[in-house]
Amino acid sequence: MFFNPAMNKFPGIFPKAKLVKRINRFVAEVILDDKKINVYVPNTGRLSELALPGAELLLSPINAKYKYKILYIINRSFPVMIDSTYSNRLFHELLKKKKVPSLDRYSSIKTEPVYGSHRFDFLLTSEKKQSYIELKSCTLFYNTTGAFPDAVSTRASEHVKALAESGKGKLVFFVLRSDIERFLPNYHTDFTFYETLKYYKNMIDIHALTVQYDDELNIQSLKEIPVIIPEVIPYGIFFLILFNPADIINDDGEILEQGYYIYCGNSAGNIFKSIASIRKKNGIRSILPDTRFSGMKIISDLPIVSTSITLDEINNKLENHGGSDILFENNNSSCNRLKYYRTNPAEQSWFWDIILELRFGEYM
Repeated sequence: MFFNPAMNKFPGIFPKAKLVKRINRFVAEVILDDKKINVYVPNTGRLSELALPGAELLLSPINAKYKYKILYIINRSFPVMIDSTYSNRLFHELLKKKKVPSLDRYSSIKTEPVYGSHRFDFLLTSEKKQSYIELKSCTLFYNTTGAFPDAVSTRASEHVKALAESGKGKLVFFVLRSDIERFLPNYHTDFTFYETLKYYKNMIDIHALTVQYDDELNIQSLKEIPVIIPEVIPYGIFFLILFNPADIINDDGEILEQGYYIYCGNSAGNIFKSIASIRKKNGIRSILPDTRFSGMKIISDLPIVSTSITLDEINNKLENHGGSDILFENNNSSCNRLKYYRTNPAEQSWFWDIILELRFGEYM
């Protein structure tokens, strides 16, 4: 029997906890048995849309500094495995059992083979050929679409180049949800990885495989899904989340409150270069020349690669979630606005619903 998310039941072998916050890349604070403890996060990705305060977690005991690590984050009633080393071990087991579609004809498996200055995940050998396998765990989803990566990954781009250079490379996206129907490179976050994959796509063998869990969250089988590599250009819109650390009162007695502000902008050219320019020292003054905003810090930037989405559409979506308008003058138009929130919108599921819909909604 395969895992049924509608039942919302998870095996008792995994301690269940709730996320309080991610302290850094490797440590999170959680509530387990009504107590706050720190646990290990075995994934260096952002996990921004998954690791939200209040998210339900399944933990695994470990013999290390922290007693537990996060093994799964429950996302819309589905368990998403986030432990990248664990997923590699599981994939290895599936290879040994010859349960990986299109990768079941070989006589030996070698783990972590060296090729030049690179180390791939597996080397499969048969009588006729050898194949280097690089596995990438996919934990980013919107409805039935999966994407990789969730953060800029120079290493992933280098692996693609090396696989192509070897002449015998296979790239496998290990999609860690069972309801995903298509996969694409996340060009909104890592445009270089997208361009690299597109350039070398005919020189490597690319697969995306979704997992099928049983009721104990064991992976029983894998299903191949289409890999889509669309033609896109790096133009579009972007969100900047700004943090104001203290109330500011101007000469007219107007208060700019402590909290978080969303700025939405667009770019006539390369959106990633525009964001990089704004992030340079004092670059924020180019969009917010008013001295009231000089103490704000950019804590997150979120590009949306699209030639059809407008700023009016974005503002309309934000209108429904309690943000108040802060108007300001700038050099490029007569008036513009920020959206103010007391708490960080990037820690709210509604915000990621908007971002993911804008990024991947066209592929539904």
